[in-house]
Amino acid sequence: MKVYVVPSDAFGCGHYRMIWPANVLQREGWDVQVLPPKRDSGFMVKVQDNPDGTQTLLSTKVPEDADVIVLQRPAHPLQPQLIRMLRSNKIAVVVDMDDDMSSIHPDNIAFHTYRPTSHSPLSWKWAVESCKQATLVTTSTKALQRVYAKHGRGMVLDNYVPEAYLRFDRSDSGAFGWAGTTKSHPNDLQITGNTVERLMGEGYDFKVVGGRSKVKECLRLKEVPSVTGSIPLAEWAKHIGQHLDVGMAPLAPTAFNTAKSRLKAIEYMAVGVPWVGSPREEYRRLHRESGCGLLADTPKDWYSKLKQLLTDETMRKEQAAMGMEYMESQTYQANAWRWAEAWTRALETERG
Repeated sequence: MKVYVVPSDAFGCGHYRMIWPANVLQREGWDVQVLPPKRDSGFMVKVQDNPDGTQTLLSTKVPEDADVIVLQRPAHPLQPQLIRMLRSNKIAVVVDMDDDMSSIHPDNIAFHTYRPTSHSPLSWKWAVESCKQATLVTTSTKALQRVYAKHGRGMVLDNYVPEAYLRFDRSDSGAFGWAGTTKSHPNDLQITGNTVERLMGEGYDFKVVGGRSKVKECLRLKEVPSVTGSIPLAEWAKHIGQHLDVGMAPLAPTAFNTAKSRLKAIEYMAVGVPWVGSPREEYRRLHRESGCGLLADTPKDWYSKLKQLLTDETMRKEQAAMGMEYMESQTYQANAWRWAEAWTRALETERG
């Protein structure tokens, strides 16, 4: 089985969902090739421009040995046509989706990229259509299966972390904080109310792991908080472990966040950082399965749970140890076989 993997980007999304599991399978002997998301990579196509401004896909040139092609977030109007063309030639097509792009917050940096009425060539509607045409749809949550795999041809592939995350050296910083940016989380920090300002007033250090964004405004802080600045993906988890003793994972109660995965919480756990998170579906499941994390639904809860972890050293160390122990089984090295299983199932479905 020859598999070609086409990530949507070379950043977090592409690595967590496509590149890292593919790399592990390559080392295990699977015949998998990653096509980098670059202009000179991918498949050559011929299109016809129609009078109404649309395009028709006339032909495509793909590797002759392709059995399975894996596409990530295919949201271009030509991509449903491409999927139909590939499948007509008995090539199985797997589509991977990790967000409900139809419910992105208007202030999210990706909103206009996938908005049907924007000038972007991409649209969440074409992503839905691509999923309808796919042999198999993989998603990061069950909620996304309900959005993109209503036809029943779907599998959930949880997010995991590279094994290297668990080997990073960490140091006590005495700080609590958040790993992220309001560019992609514009309405989440607000649900914590005045918790951060209150804890800072009591002498606790607050830090943001990530680039500069509107954290001050979202949390209504008097001053701009300490921010690490943008961090390369290879250093991301390491910086979390070096800068935070307690992590925050707030998610507002929206349709978009209902479909969000457990990723931020397991990043914290992998580097020994206990966390407090919102009671969204995947955080509740992670809490049940691992025994880790404290769930907070109101500003009062956020304050009391964060204060508990910051003041109770024994509890904090127990949570950190339990989290890292749980994460030993939650790496790509231990779970990449799930991607191989999905791709094999797609090929069997396609060729009967």
